[in-house]
Amino acid sequence: MLVRITTLVCALFMAVTLQAKEFSENEHYEVLDTSASSEPEIIEYFSFYCMACYRFEPIAKELAATFPEAFKKSHTSGLSPKPGMGSKMTQAYSLALMLNKEQAISERIFEQQFGQRQSINTQEKIKDIFVQAGVSESEFNRGFNSFSVKARAKQMEKDVRDKNITGTPTLIVNGKYKILMNGFRDSDDLIGDLKLVIEQLMSKSS
Repeated sequence: MLVRITTLVCALFMAVTLQAKEFSENEHYEVLDTSASSEPEIIEYFSFYCMACYRFEPIAKELAATFPEAFKKSHTSGLSPKPGMGSKMTQAYSLALMLNKEQAISERIFEQQFGQRQSINTQEKIKDIFVQAGVSESEFNRGFNSFSVKARAKQMEKDVRDKNITGTPTLIVNGKYKILMNGFRDSDDLIGDLKLVIEQLMSKSS
């Protein structure tokens, strides 16, 4: 009985310590000179041409599961194997979102890029990915250059410029707080720490 009580006390102490963990401005996060979002929001800025983003995917999926209403992703056009392909990938992600196939498309692109090491460097190869995910060629051709898809892609690119995103993956909370990943390089529980700092930043007043 004594052992069980002691174990329970230790567990409660660890839980309180975990909840009380604090994170520091300019070490774990940066406050941006932008207006806070009106609703809770976590955006991962990523690129399909970014190896670090590919490796970050399991963490992104965990954050999406923890914050299903708030977590979003936005593609950046900065990385590109040849001129123009970064922007085409942003259009591709915009189309995937419109078709509600972002997960299937993302997994296939990342797997081909880094699992199979086959660069997706033409629009034709992008189309092949969509076809593999169950999108017809005609649906892809009609949607890829549609006004709504291009407008969404341009909004992503504008947001990247407005937030001064210079690297990927980058996490921004409530449009106001940029997570500094280097501040977590010694973390023993990166996912747990990211969840905690996000919760604390989401609770901050604008």
